[in-house]
Amino acid sequence: MPLLFLPAAISLVSARCRIRLTRVAAATSAAAPPFAVEDYLIASCRLTPSQAAKASKSLAHLKSASNADAVLTFLADLGLSPKEVSALVASNPRVLCARIDRSLAPICAELRALGLSPSQIARLAQIANRYFLCRSFVSKVRFWLPLFGSSERLLQASDWNYWLLTSDLEKVVEPNVAFLKQCGLGAGDIAKLLVAAPRLVTMHPEYVQDAVRRATQLGVAPGSQMFRHALSTAGCIGQEKVDAKAPRILVASEERLRRNAEFLLNEVGLPPQYIARRSVLLMYSLERRLVPRHVVVKALKEKGLVDQDRCFFNVVAPTEEKFLEKFVAPYEESIPGLADVYESACSGNGVGGI
Repeated sequence: MPLLFLPAAISLVSARCRIRLTRVAAATSAAAPPFAVEDYLIASCRLTPSQAAKASKSLAHLKSASNADAVLTFLADLGLSPKEVSALVASNPRVLCARIDRSLAPICAELRALGLSPSQIARLAQIANRYFLCRSFVSKVRFWLPLFGSSERLLQASDWNYWLLTSDLEKVVEPNVAFLKQCGLGAGDIAKLLVAAPRLVTMHPEYVQDAVRRATQLGVAPGSQMFRHALSTAGCIGQEKVDAKAPRILVASEERLRRNAEFLLNEVGLPPQYIARRSVLLMYSLERRLVPRHVVVKALKEKGLVDQDRCFFNVVAPTEEKFLEKFVAPYEESIPGLADVYESACSGNGVGGI
């Protein structure tokens, strides 16, 4: 072939090679099935089909499993069990898209440095959802830990109100905490308030100021032992309800209000909102009504004889005759001594075993 035609021949061969390579790539692409996100979530993340269908909506853009595989490996190396990883992905599917070097690894390292265990980190990630990967997330956890006193208390409160982990610290949370301290609440009081009514400190500062005003209208002065309980109640109800409840509450002594509130919150486990809607609970006798009836119903629940979710107000509101008829008499054979224990508790002789 004359040298004159050599460049043209080389160009023609190159063009033909490119065409062949393009056809091969197209054929390979056509042969490979597209990345099935739902199948991956079920097989690799152990999600149920319904969980996978829901989670896949956030991962429709994924074209391969490379980054997701790396995330799963990182979480396993962190110490999370397959069950914990599954729960995390189900609640926060976008974690599979996280850049390990830029976000996931640094965040987890800082949380470990604050004393959180891998399991606690996983729970935080489930609660905070997409906010977990925000750069400001660790600073929020660092702010709250000293107030709650432990990471477990922070997790418990965050379960009830995830805004603790997402609210603006500078504009909302810090002004509210500073205001509560001005009202005479110490760090321990604020920590207990955060557990009883975690939404209170994440609301607009004007709302918190109104809640303090409503608490004082209930007849409880800032700085008193009862003020924290009154504030958690006032934060759950509006002005009209305060006006309706205040006359009844004011006739009770502060000591009764405090003791009843502490019992209902700490022993019975009632949320402040529940007590606020049924403030008459604060008026009942602790020794002769609340404690004895709680003992009976607790025993019935432990034996599986009554519904675990039974409304406590419906236990203490009935008359003595109705209570005995409904909660004691039908179960005397199942729980020998139930009536005696109840009678002893009502007389103030202490609570024996059932």
